[in-house]
Amino acid sequence: MSNFYKRYPVTFLLIAIVILIYVYTGIVYDFDMNVYQGIEAGGFNPVLVTEFHQYYRLITANFIHFGLMHIFCNAYSLYNLGAVMEYILGFQSYLKVILASMLTTTFLPLGVYFINGSGANTIMGGISGVIFGLIGSLLALTYLYRDVYMYLFKQVLPSFILVMVISMLVPSISLLGHLGGFIGGFAVTYILKKPKYKKERIIN
Repeated sequence: MSNFYKRYPVTFLLIAIVILIYVYTGIVYDFDMNVYQGIEAGGFNPVLVTEFHQYYRLITANFIHFGLMHIFCNAYSLYNLGAVMEYILGFQSYLKVILASMLTTTFLPLGVYFINGSGANTIMGGISGVIFGLIGSLLALTYLYRDVYMYLFKQVLPSFILVMVISMLVPSISLLGHLGGFIGGFAVTYILKKPKYKKERIIN
């Protein structure tokens, strides 16, 4: 594990934080938090953000989890995919993708709330939006450098499709949060990794 920390410090730190927060909220509230406990723990709710200016929820919501299976699935996914993407992107780019995915995970539901008022009574939490951001990041790399990353993306694609289908079928899972994280990861990676061609001046 010490070797994992040295090679993938950001991923290791993220996993450690979400586990520690889960243990803390489990002791203070319950290991299967209800909606009201999720609010106290920092979960995202568009009304609390807009009307009460609790902007910290845009970030803190990514770190709380509502049960053992929830934290296990997310931590395990982050352990596998996060390590790969941290290795591919490098420390700085990977950190930017993580932060962008966290924000877009909550910004997209917030934007939809502004448009039609939906989600006013919901509480959202979990780092799965960041995991979807990493999948979006991998898709951006695949788009930019098909021959290099296509095989890896094909390995991730079935799991991505399965989780998206589950997100659409299960009301308690935030489809908007997942899509938001995915879009953020894709966009930031595309911007950071798009080849930059220098224009050469030709003199006759």
